[in-house]
Amino acid sequence: MQRREFCEATVMGGLAAAFPHVRLLAADAPVAALADLPAIKLSGQHTLIAPTAVRDFAASLRGELLSPGGAGYEQARRIWNGMIDRHPALIARCAGPADVASAVGFARANELVLAVRGGGHSFPGFSTCDGGLVIDLSGMRGVRVDPAGRTARAEGGAWGGDLDWEAQHHALATPLGEISNTGIGGLTLGGGFGWLTRRFGLACDNVVAMDLVTADGRLLRVSADDNAELFWALRGGGGNFGVVTSFEYRLHPVGPKVLAGYLAFPLEQARDVLNFYAGFATAAPRELSVDLELGFGLHGKVGATIYACYIGDPAQGERALQPLARFGKPFANTIVLQDYVQVQKQFDGPVHSPLNNYLKGGFLRQFTPGLIDALTGDFRPDETFGAYFHHSGGAVGDLAPADTAFPHRQAIGNLMMSGAWPDASDNDRNRTTVRANWDKVARFTAGFYVNLNDADQKSTDDNYGSNYVRLAALKRKYDPGNIFRLNANVRPTA
Repeated sequence: MQRREFCEATVMGGLAAAFPHVRLLAADAPVAALADLPAIKLSGQHTLIAPTAVRDFAASLRGELLSPGGAGYEQARRIWNGMIDRHPALIARCAGPADVASAVGFARANELVLAVRGGGHSFPGFSTCDGGLVIDLSGMRGVRVDPAGRTARAEGGAWGGDLDWEAQHHALATPLGEISNTGIGGLTLGGGFGWLTRRFGLACDNVVAMDLVTADGRLLRVSADDNAELFWALRGGGGNFGVVTSFEYRLHPVGPKVLAGYLAFPLEQARDVLNFYAGFATAAPRELSVDLELGFGLHGKVGATIYACYIGDPAQGERALQPLARFGKPFANTIVLQDYVQVQKQFDGPVHSPLNNYLKGGFLRQFTPGLIDALTGDFRPDETFGAYFHHSGGAVGDLAPADTAFPHRQAIGNLMMSGAWPDASDNDRNRTTVRANWDKVARFTAGFYVNLNDADQKSTDDNYGSNYVRLAALKRKYDPGNIFRLNANVRPTA
């Protein structure tokens, strides 16, 4: 995996061993007493940052600068996935775009590994690093809704739930994932699937404008009329081109009540459920999204679960869901009229998961008999390992692959094989199991969702398809040094 080249091998404990004479910077220590700060360059080399440089950097920020040993550092360095345990040299908790520009400039001047954290929900851990600088947007969560214009402006560190809450006060929403404590930044830049996607498109399809801090520290407005090439690239090209400090979204009438819930079936019925689901999901109206899980569901059992959300007229939703209501012998049926905000929270876990999480995934064009055989044959979900299919299609396919940087417009959804376990000593063995489970189904997929995968560089290059050459040209223009590389990286080399 690409991130290992720069981050994974070195932790701050290793830095201390490499520089035994150095005392790590404490946020509350007098500047005059500070020693040089060990850090890691983009090249992977060890380096030392002078205390005067750190002091000047801290003075340039309205927000906080955190360092190992200082108050707040241990909490701030953690991200959602318990498997990711990294120790940045510095964490800049930015208060606004000027702080972000200052932080980018500091990282560039010192050639530091740079990570950008919005909600910290990156499965592969791209929102942190060892020995580098983390630009932390978690203090920038403001949301302002214009109900008359049906738009919302949200700062780059906002969660999906922040925007949902404000917009639903006006019975409005935009597609923003299915977990409310996910950051909008990474989600939107990589595409952004949610319960509203089949009706209104991806999160990136609903962006009207963005404010972007580039690698050279400029703050640009990016929209269809301003820096239009960047506007194209940011919608699916991930965090390759800078730090987005605010997003403006188009809103749509939704809720506040929607018809949603799940039907859960015993695992022994999995083949019948999959055969039914393949036809039902394919024929579903755009107002209806139905996800599928094989594994440990919300009901607290291992089974085959179909999650549904209908965002149109409830009477029409009842008719659309009739085939599901009549199917099989579920042991649970929770589909009722409920608040959209609650639907968005149903999969929420702790902000910092106590579990070690790993997954592999890819896009499907269709549910084939061979895929159903693979999912119900030697793959056996349990409390640790499972499969999840996120329903897509509908409005996503209304745009051509070249209309935005996101190319996977004809997929019917994203299939994921995952695992979650409490003991870090099981990481190697369980990662191997997830990969083995993925190998059973990978041949049925084409491409992957960049927000959830840490594929090798060749796979990443191929994943952007015919959009890659255009993306690489823009990368050369806006980030020739590849400062923003902790992502599904577009290299400035093509």
